Amino acid sequence: MPPKRAAFLMWNEDEECRDLRKFLENAGVVLDIRDLTKRPFTFDEIDKLVGHLPLEYFLNSHSGSFTRYHLDQEHLDRDNTIALIAKDPTLLRQPIIRTNRLFTVGCDRKKICEMLQISPNGKRPAEEEKDESQPPPQPTKAAQ
Repeated sequence: MPPKRAAFLMWNEDEECRDLRKFLENAGVVLDIRDLTKRPFTFDEIDKLVGHLPLEYFLNSHSGSFTRYHLDQEHLDRDNTIALIAKDPTLLRQPIIRTNRLFTVGCDRKKICEMLQISPNGKRPAEEEKDESQPPPQPTKAAQ
């Protein structure tokens, strides 16, 4: 079976993103990493990513920019908010993990594992099958 591939989009490799990235790589997922501080999204890329979903799903309410731009107010103007995200990637929740058909935003390992169809214990599927089918090793005479 070919390895699973996913885009891993982030603006800052903080500890949580670094741990998640390592977890996914150890599970055999091939990641195409895009650092949004070095290669930011364009307006059109964000618009396409968001699609018809609510913008709130993508916004990082813990970002200092969130309150500075008054995104904590009642109604968000879609085009203005997308323009702000294009200008300031810290407004995005991270990471965004995307496959050809699906994506998830944030570090919810359970959702990510379901989306990528990998085990939440971090093992590659082949390793997991091996663990379940093989009895525990028996000690040899030399080890006794």
